[in-house]
Amino acid sequence: MNSYNMSNIQKKQTLPALTAAQMIWINSSILPTTILLKNATEFDDQWLSVDDNWSFRYSGENKNIPFEHGKHFNKLSQEIIKLVKVISIEYIKENSASTVSQYAKYLAITFSQIKVITRETLLSKLRSIIAKPDRNHSDTHQFYYTLYGLRTLERKGFFLSTDKKADLEELLLEVPRPRSGNWGIYQDLDNVIPSEVCHMIENGIQRWASKLTPQLKNKKDQVAHLQKIKHLINIDKLRDCVITGIIYYVGMRPVQLGKTAYKDIIIDTQNEHGNRFSILVPYAKKSKFTIDRIRVAIPDELGKLILLYKRLKGLTDEDSLLPKRSTSINPVNDAIKNILFIFSPDEIKKAVTEENYKLPVYTSTLFRHNVGHSMAMYGASAIEIAYILGQSSTVVAERYIAATPDIADIREQALGRNPVFKNMLILMMTGSVVHSSKWKGRKVACTIGGKLHSLMGGCSYEESVCPFSQGRACYGCLYFRPFSDGHHETVLNSFNDEIDSIRNIADDTNTINHPLLVELTRRKQHVMQVIARIRIIEKKKEQQDE
Repeated sequence: MNSYNMSNIQKKQTLPALTAAQMIWINSSILPTTILLKNATEFDDQWLSVDDNWSFRYSGENKNIPFEHGKHFNKLSQEIIKLVKVISIEYIKENSASTVSQYAKYLAITFSQIKVITRETLLSKLRSIIAKPDRNHSDTHQFYYTLYGLRTLERKGFFLSTDKKADLEELLLEVPRPRSGNWGIYQDLDNVIPSEVCHMIENGIQRWASKLTPQLKNKKDQVAHLQKIKHLINIDKLRDCVITGIIYYVGMRPVQLGKTAYKDIIIDTQNEHGNRFSILVPYAKKSKFTIDRIRVAIPDELGKLILLYKRLKGLTDEDSLLPKRSTSINPVNDAIKNILFIFSPDEIKKAVTEENYKLPVYTSTLFRHNVGHSMAMYGASAIEIAYILGQSSTVVAERYIAATPDIADIREQALGRNPVFKNMLILMMTGSVVHSSKWKGRKVACTIGGKLHSLMGGCSYEESVCPFSQGRACYGCLYFRPFSDGHHETVLNSFNDEIDSIRNIADDTNTINHPLLVELTRRKQHVMQVIARIRIIEKKKEQQDE
């Protein structure tokens, strides 16, 4: 018997064992021929060929995943190796490709150490890593990569045929996280929804509200505007936007959304400067001790879109926010999927349309737990978390807090020293670079760090009023056209000055988690990415001239 056949026999005899349903799931999964490598520079490979072994150059290094004969893969069956590839592809969509080789390696290690692939066996593996008395940095790697792989399998429906018991995120709240001085490296993996996906949703809702619900002073203009957009807007897309916004901001379960009527959308205050909206949230679970619904504030732009949808559809206060279907879960998850595609940059839409890229799947459950996780990360109490999530007790909320790292680690994150590569193609979220002499539209100007900045870029937004903070929000905006000869380094220095100032204030006042630090750091990163893009374009032009 030759060595190849012996190798195949060894792989077939190796754990973990797969159920018939899991085998069907894996065999029916179609691997793409190539994968787009996000944010690859001109010195990197732009695409990864999906074959027996993955070899590519990224971040100045030659990467290799030896699926065929690597020491961590040679005892796994071909089905398990394909499963690792499927999960690794999902990882590349949301994270830097520079770490996918480590990710695949630790997934392979985990799969080789369990007998079957179920939620419980993977949860048990996480607990066993935590319980190791001599746990090291490698174990921490394995913990967080296994955690990410578990979430990915759950999201893609791998476990539906094996164990359909409790909600995975609630089970994960009972699993302690390993203490590590390098928490910042892993915090994005433990965030249920990537931060850039959150910002994309917020910006998209705000942009739609500014277009569809402008400030109009008299009734005649309001009626005329309503008649105008009635023939221009896709009502189904507006409904999806409303559903996604409520799920994102409030963390409601689909069943709660199905119990919510338009009369539960309350206008707290209303004047010429704007409105304050709130929503009455039913409790997630019934309790004989709870009577009233919970009142939670929602952004002005989301409230306006909800009322606009109600008027366009001709609905009454008694009608449900969610269309009546046999199940409330599927239409909510479909709405999230549709709106994430609509809010994505044009480059992503094109890649999806051409079947070169698939958007990650985010369900209503993930958004709900993202609300709880984010609140815990920002120091909210169990009572506050339970209140926002509409829970009749603080049991689950206390688990969010228990799963949160030490305050010192949270502060480390808030100061913006997390080196994890940002998600969702931030570079592509910035428009095309142009020279200032060729730009004929509106130009951007603002004050940052006490200095006036004018040579930044142009704005292609079709409305006359910017719905965001002009200048500060431009570098992460789809409508921004940065000037190739712009003074972006000066803008970057001004952001650094503001961050230093806020950090000093936070230290002097003993403020553990100053909210401006996270936002300013994000804006600074957008400026850095624009600078990087301009440098890449300049290098390409130099090479072409040569």
